[in-house]
Amino acid sequence: MQIEAKRNINKSKDEVLTEIRKSGNLENYHPFCSENKTDKWPGIGSIDYVKYLNGLKYRREFIKWDDTGYVLNIGVKKKLAQVEWLVEGNDNSSSLKIRVSPVLPYKNPIIKFFLWHFYVKYMLKTYLENVVGGFSEYIDTKTRVEKNKFGKHAWYS
Repeated sequence: MQIEAKRNINKSKDEVLTEIRKSGNLENYHPFCSENKTDKWPGIGSIDYVKYLNGLKYRREFIKWDDTGYVLNIGVKKKLAQVEWLVEGNDNSSSLKIRVSPVLPYKNPIIKFFLWHFYVKYMLKTYLENVVGGFSEYIDTKTRVEKNKFGKHAWYS
């Protein structure tokens, strides 16, 4: 199970990579983030925390960091999802793709199937579209994105 959102960006691949690799970067473009503090930065083994508008706080641990972006595990006390931030492109244009592979806490395959197909994947898709939309706006304008810029989200606003 995974879901993704992708946005084409009129900036070079290097510009996009530079922006997503900045310490505390989510505060600039994530429409549901109130704080993004780092413990260790940059590279593999980096650790930061994202605090959402509703007060929920997740720990992010970066397990891959290369010229395509990075991969991280996110959770509170245990891993809730693996998240990939992938950048493709060249000197003229690029794209940012965020892909999430959640760990659903349900052992019953029928419950897991219905929750994924009728609720979780739609909530995650909306969330990811807001994040890549915020990033695209920020990298074009260099103006911090407003909170709930594209509407409120039931999980994070």
